[in-house]
Amino acid sequence: MTATLDSPPAQTPEGEPDYDRYRSLSGIAVGALIVGILSLLSIFAISLLPLAVIGVGFGLFATRMVDRNRDLLTGRNLAIAGTIISAIALVISPSRYYYEEYINIPEGYEVMAFGSLQPDLGSTARVPDKAWQYDGKRVLVSGYVYPHDQKEGLNRFVLVPDFDTCCFGGQPKLTDMIEVRLQEPLRVDWSFNRRKIGGTLTINKSLHQIKDLTGVYYEIDADYVK
Repeated sequence: MTATLDSPPAQTPEGEPDYDRYRSLSGIAVGALIVGILSLLSIFAISLLPLAVIGVGFGLFATRMVDRNRDLLTGRNLAIAGTIISAIALVISPSRYYYEEYINIPEGYEVMAFGSLQPDLGSTARVPDKAWQYDGKRVLVSGYVYPHDQKEGLNRFVLVPDFDTCCFGGQPKLTDMIEVRLQEPLRVDWSFNRRKIGGTLTINKSLHQIKDLTGVYYEIDADYVK
């Protein structure tokens, strides 16, 4: 039966007016859910943590917008779900990062951050003094495998510090690259996962040429990979 202007609104099984059928699904609420799902990537890549922060704020905003326009919009549960997922990522991501970087480390290595390899502000030295303290030492450093033509069974590759440099190509900064040579029988496959590499660091006084890139100052003869 076709409804007319004089027809009463459709009813729910309980006999209440079914206003939901006249409301639209909020695009903002759907967006909040999508951002929440994407924020889960920050659990595996700490550089994406701002996405979780944005997701929480966007989810709260979407929930409020739906509440303010409840006569016209639906999707409150989607907005809340997106907020909760983003909040979960916001808690788990830094917790996992801290555990992997500072607790779950093998013995016999000195933890080294890529920041220790960066030149000092205003300095013309390619390799900063703070980096030389690691020369010849067994270090543990985390980063991403830089993509080359070969993607599987790698025993030699370049390690870079962040997700963007790893996955979107381009020429990384010279101090953002470490050439890694894995000892037998160690091998890795390229992926979006952050790798933990352990081995002896060698610093070159002059640029060491490598395939497809300008070259590197830092090399690791690695006996540990995770």
